[in-house]
Amino acid sequence: MGAFTGGLTFRQYYVTDPMPTDWKDPFQAAIARHAFQPIDPQSEEERAVGWCSPHFPLDVELEPGQYLYNEYIVLALRIDTLGVPGPLLRIYSEKEARRVMAEQKRASLNRYEKAEIKERVKLDLRRKMLPSIKAIDMVWSWSEGTVRFFSTNEKVNLEFMELFEATFELRLTPEAPLTAGLHGWMGLTEDEQAALERIEPCSFVDADTALAAMREV
Repeated sequence: MGAFTGGLTFRQYYVTDPMPTDWKDPFQAAIARHAFQPIDPQSEEERAVGWCSPHFPLDVELEPGQYLYNEYIVLALRIDTLGVPGPLLRIYSEKEARRVMAEQKRASLNRYEKAEIKERVKLDLRRKMLPSIKAIDMVWSWSEGTVRFFSTNEKVNLEFMELFEATFELRLTPEAPLTAGLHGWMGLTEDEQAALERIEPCSFVDADTALAAMREV
């Protein structure tokens, strides 16, 4: 979703560290290291995150021609989830428990046996299920130092920031009035930007008034 299709809702970030001079080859290697890796159904993992092509989420072997567009780097964050719904797990665990009791001619199972059956059934169901796939576009203007990520979900944005910084070893700062002013997007002069950096947060209500107001609620 995002840059090529779907809605244009996004969050913007600023790259606060300078770009390395010869970045194309190191970035290519870093993207390959952090490309999406499928979830192993035999594992306990239920969520996987990594880079994929912005044009097709199953394409995870990325070459520069797939993500370099002049002064832009365009990738997609792919998120797979593979979780067995609780009601489904309970139904099939009960079915297996009944089978075991009938086979062993028993009236009940202890909690350890039930737990073992539940885990076995869960792994069996995971092998039969396909993960849900979501791909969210990222557009990075490396010449301007701005990044647009086409999701406003808080958890997904945190995952994106973590993956971006781990991949490129560059820090991201979320856009806000202060950061927009400091990065030149508000047309401020250098003196105005310097003055903006010196601004300290203040409260419009003193502590006693705020406490009294909370007690009245």
